Amino acid sequence: MRKEYFLEIEQGVIVYVDFKTEMGKVSEFVAKLLCEIDREWHEVIRFDSGHDCPHKDILDIKGKVIRKIWYEFLDNGQALTMAIIDIKEHFEFYRERYEKWLKGRE
Repeated sequence: MRKEYFLEIEQGVIVYVDFKTEMGKVSEFVAKLLCEIDREWHEVIRFDSGHDCPHKDILDIKGKVIRKIWYEFLDNGQALTMAIIDIKEHFEFYRERYEKWLKGRE
């Protein structure tokens, strides 16, 4: 079964969640922090279960992965829960860092 939803943290800050379950367990997932900056939506950080291991992708302003942080000690369900909590607790840091990177290209 596949589920997809959005969590609005505040105006212009959304967590996008998409996951699939098989026999009651999360088999794959993605959770993204999306921020509206200067009237454009940007994918700022992404957690997912690709490469057969949960991880966090730190993205540059072009959407390219510049660093991966692996969570091999978590199953997909634990990693999805952790990802949503991490985004909710640290979205301001992630957004501010991303905005600095955007300003650096000007």
